[in-house]
Amino acid sequence: MSADTLPRSTVPHWQLFDQVPAFVGLIYPDSDATRKLKRGRMVGLDLGNKEVVLMCDPAMLSSPDWYHFLGQLAQQGHEISRFATASADLFDLLEYSLDKDGSAAHQRREDAVFIQEMLSDSVPIGNFMGLIKEVIETGASDVHLEIQPLLATVRVRIFGVMRRLRSYPSAMMIDAVSAGYTVLAEELSRTDAAFNARLPQAAMIPIEHEGRKYVLRYQSHPSVGGLDVVLRILRLGSPENKNRTLDHLGYLPSQVTQLQMASASAWGGVFIAGITGSGKTTTLNTMLNSLARTGDRKIISIEDPVEYLVDGVSHLSIQRSNGESSGSANNPFLEAMRAFLRLDPDIGMFGEIRDLMSGEVAQAAIETGHKIFTTVHATSALGIVSRLSSKMIGLSRATVCNPEFISALVYQVLLPRSCVHCRRPARDVMSDAELEPYVSIFGLNPDTFLAASDQGCPQCHIAGIDYSAGKRQGTKGVQVAAEVVLPDTRLLQLLQEGRDMEALSYRRSLRRTGFDDPDMTGKEAWAHALYEVATGNVDPYYFESTFGSPHSFKNVVSPLPGHVAGAHA
Repeated sequence: MSADTLPRSTVPHWQLFDQVPAFVGLIYPDSDATRKLKRGRMVGLDLGNKEVVLMCDPAMLSSPDWYHFLGQLAQQGHEISRFATASADLFDLLEYSLDKDGSAAHQRREDAVFIQEMLSDSVPIGNFMGLIKEVIETGASDVHLEIQPLLATVRVRIFGVMRRLRSYPSAMMIDAVSAGYTVLAEELSRTDAAFNARLPQAAMIPIEHEGRKYVLRYQSHPSVGGLDVVLRILRLGSPENKNRTLDHLGYLPSQVTQLQMASASAWGGVFIAGITGSGKTTTLNTMLNSLARTGDRKIISIEDPVEYLVDGVSHLSIQRSNGESSGSANNPFLEAMRAFLRLDPDIGMFGEIRDLMSGEVAQAAIETGHKIFTTVHATSALGIVSRLSSKMIGLSRATVCNPEFISALVYQVLLPRSCVHCRRPARDVMSDAELEPYVSIFGLNPDTFLAASDQGCPQCHIAGIDYSAGKRQGTKGVQVAAEVVLPDTRLLQLLQEGRDMEALSYRRSLRRTGFDDPDMTGKEAWAHALYEVATGNVDPYYFESTFGSPHSFKNVVSPLPGHVAGAHA
């Protein structure tokens, strides 16, 4: 490419590492490999086969030094395929892609010398904090760092959907993650004293951004050829959530009524299940907030760590030790649960029932007249009973299915809400064949369905997120799709006898309205999601990505006699 008549306006300006083409090495002016990029701000990207991209600071474009370097590359037999200018930050990132000999780096040292060098350098810590603060500002709940030999991709979960942020040199990301784990993490929370990419590791990392405190729940695991790191962002003490109610979360009126009844009762436990990141703790704290407003009951929460501060609730933030088994006699979480019984509470929230000892403490609390709110890992509301009576937790079915033990069983998922500014009729993007099972199986009217736009709009776009790939990306916010069960005597009897399939059939037989009706009696979480599809709040695409194809429900749904799609009872 000739530079004799190079118009400045035609030269691209790169600011992100993603914009840099794959290269095998860097070429410095005057072949001086020790000359730092910070001095010259000019470099040749060696693409292989003598093909080079000449990249420089905008101020150096077409300068005498620039022409001198151009001649140097020509003399060395290189062919300039293109020109580009770049930001200072991008030159800094390029330095992370080099070994001392100027070739592309493939791995970083993890010996004691390297760790000491990293600890003495504030740049890796600054890079880690800069990345996390950028992610926090997107509103993400989780950040995934997918580190491969040359490139590290950063993806974030926003409104329940994975979004790509950008890529960085892997060496820079390894340094940043190492600093975050080794320097910033709470010492007792780390599974190992120092970062090691060859081991699965976990830790809690406290940070502060713009006066707000956060905790990052760190988990890493080696992957084929690299490392995966997931950081869960816990926003401590959310003052903006003090007035949040269950209907704000997406619970429908019939479900709100059931949960209010369960909360108001003086006995039993409210058990909430759902996958990681499904908003279980948010729902629990919303219920606690409502109870705390009266101020006439002592409420204690025991969490690891506390995610929300609720006025009128005594929060005990306990770090479960990663180095101990969950059933260890000196586990601080279990010790706090035992102490709960001696603190004269009326209501308690336990972060999670996960093992035999925490199950026994919850049982003791309920059987001594305390109201308990907690979470359990299960795949459905009725599945909570199976989980509590499993070998992992070990409560008997007779105990769990006692009418005074359970106030409510809840299962919830989070679904992205379609942006109201750019959503469109589903018929515009879905074929008749795709919509047909919603009619034949669920009795719904697809004319009411709305789909999220593929690329979104200014009202739902988040700065820094890559929207160039994928579809149905026009979402803004999330909402609950839930199943709420207040078990009656018949249901408890079937569950106590281990007749779980009959219990499920009985539960479904209680349905009295169509799937386009907000009455959720006898309906599961997928039916709640269908209602949100029918009202245009949720794209059918996200119903199917969460619950599967409508055809999989063909043998599950029993039609209601006389029900007409689109008619409300």
